[in-house]
Amino acid sequence: MSVRPRVRTKRRYRRWLPVLFVGVLAVLLLAFPPRWGFRLAGAVAPGATYFVDTPKPTVALTIDDGPTPQTTEQILTVLAQFDVQATFFLLTDPISRETATVTRIVTEGHELGNHLTTDEASIRLSPDEFEQQLKQADAILSAYGPVQWLRPGMGWYSQQMVQTAQAAGYRLALGSVFPYDTHIPWSGFTTWFVLANVQPGDIIVLHDGPDRGQRTATALAHILPKLQARGYEVVSLSTLFK
Repeated sequence: MSVRPRVRTKRRYRRWLPVLFVGVLAVLLLAFPPRWGFRLAGAVAPGATYFVDTPKPTVALTIDDGPTPQTTEQILTVLAQFDVQATFFLLTDPISRETATVTRIVTEGHELGNHLTTDEASIRLSPDEFEQQLKQADAILSAYGPVQWLRPGMGWYSQQMVQTAQAAGYRLALGSVFPYDTHIPWSGFTTWFVLANVQPGDIIVLHDGPDRGQRTATALAHILPKLQARGYEVVSLSTLFK
């Protein structure tokens, strides 16, 4: 009588082993995204840049969703402390209220990127709406200097969006180091994830905003000196591509 329950238990464990294996594999892929995954994504849906192949210890830092009162200023202060330049993908609707902050971004040598007008999934826009938002944002950002990089909202894009962006003189830039800071509200995790995954040529994606900007500033204060101690140079997108 004692043998049958053991057999059933072993069979139950064997049934769950594939599920456990897939679960562990998924966690590892999320925690340590492999370069081949981004290459595959670029091959399946061409037109976006995720990273640059280079042996030089250089990475691009990008900040999405600004400008935001106070938090953008805090991020800029940290970047100035470590003499780092970044690309700020700005939403243009708040810019009329934050012109001084945008001016500071440009004055301190950072690059502006187009993140359209509002924080929403660009893939849900009709082709006409996407083109309208792209041009509307471009008209505002171009007043501060040349803008050549576009990051669609939420990171999803179509080939139609790629063609529209290229016709307007833009290149799509996503990223290869994204510490899920839109969903995990902990600067300690952001710090760990970036330092655990960064490789030469990576594009790091962090976020500004009322709830995220403070965490980004805190994380960068820990990340930047450690990257520099490893010999990394942290630059804007255009500098990385040069």
